[in-house]
Amino acid sequence: MTNCTRKPAEEYVESYLQGTLAEVEAQKFEEHFFDCPVCLAHVEALQAAMHTLRNQPRNPPKAPIPWPIRIAAIGAIAALLFLGFLGYSARRRHPQPSVASGPVAPASQTQTSAPAKPSSPASPTPSSLADLTLPAYQAPHLRGQSGDPHFEAGMKAYSSHDCPGALKTLSQVPAADEDSLAARFYSGTCQMHDGDLAAAFQTLHSVAEAGDSPQQEAALYYLAQIALVRNDPATARHYLARTISLRGDFERRARSELINVRAGDYGK
Repeated sequence: MTNCTRKPAEEYVESYLQGTLAEVEAQKFEEHFFDCPVCLAHVEALQAAMHTLRNQPRNPPKAPIPWPIRIAAIGAIAALLFLGFLGYSARRRHPQPSVASGPVAPASQTQTSAPAKPSSPASPTPSSLADLTLPAYQAPHLRGQSGDPHFEAGMKAYSSHDCPGALKTLSQVPAADEDSLAARFYSGTCQMHDGDLAAAFQTLHSVAEAGDSPQQEAALYYLAQIALVRNDPATARHYLARTISLRGDFERRARSELINVRAGDYGK
């Protein structure tokens, strides 16, 4: 059990969530609160409160009426009341003959419908947090002679955002080739981008479970994004935590997203 007194969270959490905390301090704070349930609970509670406040409709404050206008308005109201009293007294002294009234219109014709109340903003869903942008590809400066030409051609199509062309070409990279795992990863992100989530999940899962590789961390991160699109926050939290554990290029993005998923209290 941690002996933390929540002091780091009280000192840094507000500036951290507002994005004004210095990069070095933000990184140290993250390293602390992700291993400290006391501070993590404080971060999540404050972020949830900020999220609720941002989604509440705000009515602009009404400006106070200047005193001269108030006095004039009161005088006008008093004059109208006095004139109404005089008219009422005259009608009582000189009653008018009654006039036969015509047919009364149905209530449905005389009553005006009440204006529709503005609908409250829709509650955010896990899918609104998903990051489905295609990861950039940078060709290595040095390549061996055994690389399959289909991989290079497929990645040219991928870099041009031609996912159908990339999928077709990358599928021809042999399983024994040194680039086969990378070909599978970029094929999976293309399937995700094109909306074939079932195939994308299967492809990226095979990359993530293949073991240590340059694509493993990114595969775990995008498995979390697919889970978010499917509104499956429990699975998303699982893969985001695994992404963070690798301490790589996607760690900061995964940490930030995990905070948002936890703050939303989805599926708990």
